[in-house]
Amino acid sequence: MAKTAADSPKAAKSGNSNSKRYAILIALGIASAALFKMGVFLLFVGMLPAIVAYETDHTKFKFLSSTVAAFNFAGVFPDMMQVFIEGGTVEILIIKLLDPYVWTVMYGSAALGWCMVWVSPMIASTTLEGIYSGRILHLEGLQKKAEEEWGQEVKGIVAQQEEE
Repeated sequence: MAKTAADSPKAAKSGNSNSKRYAILIALGIASAALFKMGVFLLFVGMLPAIVAYETDHTKFKFLSSTVAAFNFAGVFPDMMQVFIEGGTVEILIIKLLDPYVWTVMYGSAALGWCMVWVSPMIASTTLEGIYSGRILHLEGLQKKAEEEWGQEVKGIVAQQEEE
């Protein structure tokens, strides 16, 4: 009988660590719900884009999901704290959840996180291209100075032509 990838010890360990991670998250969620009351519900609803980003990010270090989560949390935190400060009652939570501005800020900030993930590689590419183009121009200038001082032999082109 052939062993599959799911039968390997590494796969078993991975599944075990995922279940531990979810158990810890559930325990923290229950403790937070007791402490922050309805603010945790607003946090959960507001952080849904970050949860989706985490579940769809299959890279090792989860840069995409951490970027989206940071932006998303920045949009959720002010309203979550306002719910907490005002007593954390269901009425305050309903007022917040019925306000379209709150939804726009929470999900719009997550959208900004996705935009940052999409735009950052282009910005980095353009910046590096400019830096390397400047470096090439500088090296070409040094090469011309060396040619003027030492002649065409510096390039190695003359030596190749003479051999043919």
